[in-house]
Amino acid sequence: MPTTKKKTTAKRTPRRVAGRPTPAPRSPKADAAPRHDDTGLDQLDPATTHATDATHFRRIIAARKKVAETEAELRDAVRDAHAEGNSWTVIGTALDTTRQAAFQRSGKA
Repeated sequence: MPTTKKKTTAKRTPRRVAGRPTPAPRSPKADAAPRHDDTGLDQLDPATTHATDATHFRRIIAARKKVAETEAELRDAVRDAHAEGNSWTVIGTALDTTRQAAFQRSGKA
């Protein structure tokens, strides 16, 4: 009978990036608190940190906000369509998915 080695899973250590502080671990209470600047940029020391153009950073933030707004609009549209009597089959077709997937994604909310 061949022997097999049991794979051990090690916890992954976050990669550190030179010049950037290691983020503090977040607690569940921290997630519930009002959000402020959680980018960590306010912790950078301009005297020791190389300055870069923030154009791409701003584009990423703007795109992320647009995605969140669009997802909220889609949730509202699906909710309204179902409230008006559209079936999950019709809604699934509009979402380019099955009725089951549409219900699992949106119906339980």
